[in-house]
Amino acid sequence: MAPFLRNICRRLAQPAYDIPFIVFLFVAEAILTTLIVLRVPYTEIDWVAYMQEVTTYQEGERDYVNIRGDTGPLVYPAGFLYLYGWLKSLAISGRGSTDPGMDPLGLDGSTSAEAVRRVQWIFAALYLVNSVIVLALYQRVLQRMRDRQKQTQQSPSTTVIVWYWRIAMGLTCLSKRVHSIFVLRLFNDAPAMILLHLSIYLFACCDAWTMGCVAFSLAVSVKMNVLLFAPGLLLLLLQKNQSLFGTMKHLSICALVQLALGWPFLSTHPISYIKKAFEFDRVFFFKWTVNWKFLPEELFVSKPWALLLLVCHLGALSFIARKWWKASIGQRGEAKTQEWWSWTKNSESNLQLSPEYIMYTMFVSNYIGIAFARTLHYQFYCWYFHSLPMLHWMTTVRPSSSNTIARISFYLTMSIITLFGVEYAFNIFPATEKSSMILQLSHVFLLVKILQSGVPSIAVEDSGNKKSQ
Repeated sequence: MAPFLRNICRRLAQPAYDIPFIVFLFVAEAILTTLIVLRVPYTEIDWVAYMQEVTTYQEGERDYVNIRGDTGPLVYPAGFLYLYGWLKSLAISGRGSTDPGMDPLGLDGSTSAEAVRRVQWIFAALYLVNSVIVLALYQRVLQRMRDRQKQTQQSPSTTVIVWYWRIAMGLTCLSKRVHSIFVLRLFNDAPAMILLHLSIYLFACCDAWTMGCVAFSLAVSVKMNVLLFAPGLLLLLLQKNQSLFGTMKHLSICALVQLALGWPFLSTHPISYIKKAFEFDRVFFFKWTVNWKFLPEELFVSKPWALLLLVCHLGALSFIARKWWKASIGQRGEAKTQEWWSWTKNSESNLQLSPEYIMYTMFVSNYIGIAFARTLHYQFYCWYFHSLPMLHWMTTVRPSSSNTIARISFYLTMSIITLFGVEYAFNIFPATEKSSMILQLSHVFLLVKILQSGVPSIAVEDSGNKKSQ
């Protein structure tokens, strides 16, 4: 690189340019999302079914078995009904949208073109909110990496780390499919992931564990795929609270949110609600799978295959838990690590977990579930898309005496190729054997990196007399 360009890159890598860079990404996202809403035709997939389910609930039905739409019975927890009931009220708030002629389905005008366009703009705003939260998470990790680099003075240089990390931030804005999931499909996966990302922000950037648990449980109430993050959250709660009692307190907050939201159904038809809202034995259709299209259909739908994937999922989680346990012993000592399992807290100090450790643990927990998922549909991509650059970069770009720019550049180039492989697979419709194979190879590449890489620094500091949130 020419000295002139090197000096410009070094100058722009200064902290003073972090916020302008994020603003640039946000403005670009706002323009792109607006153009998508205005220029790309809306595709009806689930919105009508959502409105049918919401309308049935609003008419007084409380038995989940009887709440259904064109796509089948309702399979989401109660938070979904409240959220999409609110979206319905916004959709029909304009004059003329309740004209029966504009909505032949008789859903109060909520499926008219005018109502759908209004909801598209709401989802465009939600997409931008999610982008801000995600970029804030990436920025917090960048700040930590910059600070650590100043302390260690190891390779690569701060300038290299900053620009590599900014590339990762830019990649979180480039998915055609994720834009579609938000503003052209209006899937409930989108608001569920906004709440999930908000909970991680509260955990990692605010040290606000009570509010984070509330946001996490609200996300589960919109779609239960968020439970893939639960193993990571349980581990973090054990470490944060340094006691079983404190962990159970935070878990009870999650449970109380679910109980409060589901009470109208739990108090009338509890079995029906639990079976349908949290349908763990749901049967998936081979024609919609994105990740296993190269398998014979009879194997895909078989119970032995489902059991094998479950065993692999639990085995990978067990391996990660053991690895995290050893990392805790190595970084904090065996005595402090053993405090996870004490009933009450033995120390007056409050452990503040590092932001990068919290994010990495949550994203790894979810990714393992994705890697061994029985099926992935197109809208499931937003479950993990925003975490992929962070996982790839955190398993590659770390200050180390053994790192060289050439080595890091090679692995990041491979990572970018696999990221585009995932994006390619989720943009091929219908999925093919080739697209599924590319997706799984991309998954395996990152999974191996996660299993081989180290664990980020666990603690920021032990701060005495700081009250836990």
